[in-house]
Amino acid sequence: VTSDRYTVRVSGGSVRVCDRATGEELARFKGYNYLYTGDIKPDESELFALENGKHFYIFSLKEMRQTHRITLPKTYRCVDMYGEYSEDGKTLYVPVCRITGSDGEHEYHYYVCEYETDGYTLRKMTPVEEEAAHHWPLPPQQTETL
Repeated sequence: VTSDRYTVRVSGGSVRVCDRATGEELARFKGYNYLYTGDIKPDESELFALENGKHFYIFSLKEMRQTHRITLPKTYRCVDMYGEYSEDGKTLYVPVCRITGSDGEHEYHYYVCEYETDGYTLRKMTPVEEEAAHHWPLPPQQTETL
């Protein structure tokens, strides 16, 4: 993940933040499970890191520390999907899925969660087609919400 100022490497158990110009490591956050993607807020104040599972994390790039650990809505998880900030940085989009069924007959239901970025509170969930949940940027949001 890159921005004008930072290069960020997300790799399973850690997040490494480097100065993009010099390559100098500015911070390393360790002890996580299955982190695999992230995004930098457009004003470069925060970093979002998403795990394959039930959580995402927010790191302050000003203070170089974790500020939030957010649990996805109950019964939903993120598996091989990518989240992103809106262009104005006021919304974080996190795709999730819910698996239903049993005995080898599973159905996957995909949604995009919209979180406001002041306190990372969930505003709404919008159903999307499977293809949309795995590709960024997302297509224009559907009008149906949960």
